[in-house]
Amino acid sequence: MVVCPRGHESASTDYCDECGTRLSGMPSGPVPGASGSGSSGLGPPGVAGSSAGAAEAAACPVCHAPLTGRFCEECGHDSLAAAPPSSPAPPSPPAPPSPPAPPSPPAAPSPPAALGESLPEAAPGGWWVVVTADREYYERVRAMDGPDVDEVTFPLFCPERRFPLTGQQLLIGRRSRSRGVYPDIDLVGPPEDPAVSHTHALLLPQPDGQWSVIDLRSTNRTYVNGSPDPIDAEQPVPLSDGATVNVGAWTRLTIRAGGPS
Repeated sequence: MVVCPRGHESASTDYCDECGTRLSGMPSGPVPGASGSGSSGLGPPGVAGSSAGAAEAAACPVCHAPLTGRFCEECGHDSLAAAPPSSPAPPSPPAPPSPPAPPSPPAAPSPPAALGESLPEAAPGGWWVVVTADREYYERVRAMDGPDVDEVTFPLFCPERRFPLTGQQLLIGRRSRSRGVYPDIDLVGPPEDPAVSHTHALLLPQPDGQWSVIDLRSTNRTYVNGSPDPIDAEQPVPLSDGATVNVGAWTRLTIRAGGPS
């Protein structure tokens, strides 16, 4: 029999049967102070406590479970082999970036209101424009043999429309959804004057409180106060109370001060 450094009797001469300690070069023979084949209450000389206590004190260098033999019953580590270096825990993968919030949908444009109701009411004593059909102007246009004159007829019925003059400018024209044109003074009808351009003219307030009109290079031009000659494009022309502006083939706009009458 061979006694290992921890006080165990071992029939094997290379490794201890109890704890697996290498026994090369250890003396064989009975354990000093041992009786029979049982374990002694004393350890080897110079070792305090019993052999069982020494075995209980051994722990696996990997999982720290109690060792009762050469190989750990918990993780299988060979106690004679060097303990593997502890590797740091792998870093947690970074959290994926939060997806950007979807852009807010653009606000839908407000559809135009009914004709003559889209503009706020003018203040008392303000300015208004009254839209009517002008037979005299229509006949003058026919006499001048204007473009498409044979395709435009004078309306049998044309109700009067009124628009308050407010704001920094008012566009005169005809509505076009495909072009995104919504004039302030919309002459789309009914009845509709097809000779009016979609962006025909502008009405602008003047420093003296009156208004002026500017032709926006319209196809059929703009006429003021019954003149047979059109006004120059992109040049403001002052309008006084009672002034008339003719556009298209038969449309007349009359400027009124002091509110509708």
